[in-house]
Amino acid sequence: MEKVKWFMYTVAGLLIVIPTMYVFIFDTGFSSLTSNILISIAILLVILGKLISVIEKKKENRSYAVDIGAIIGLSIVLILGVFL
Repeated sequence: MEKVKWFMYTVAGLLIVIPTMYVFIFDTGFSSLTSNILISIAILLVILGKLISVIEKKKENRSYAVDIGAIIGLSIVLILGVFL
């Protein structure tokens, strides 16, 4: 599960970095729909990675309050980003 979690974090980071680098290099932009989709997918991947962290920490009886807070915060950002 650890590899899957870090793969999700890496893909989420690349979904933000690669389009940003494309815009800087070629001086062209994306539509707002494309940008919103990429950012939403990246946030969703981070949320899924945090859920995996919570499951792993729960099995080891470690504190996972910070991860739950991050999941709640990112979920609020995702919901507000979709509806606003």
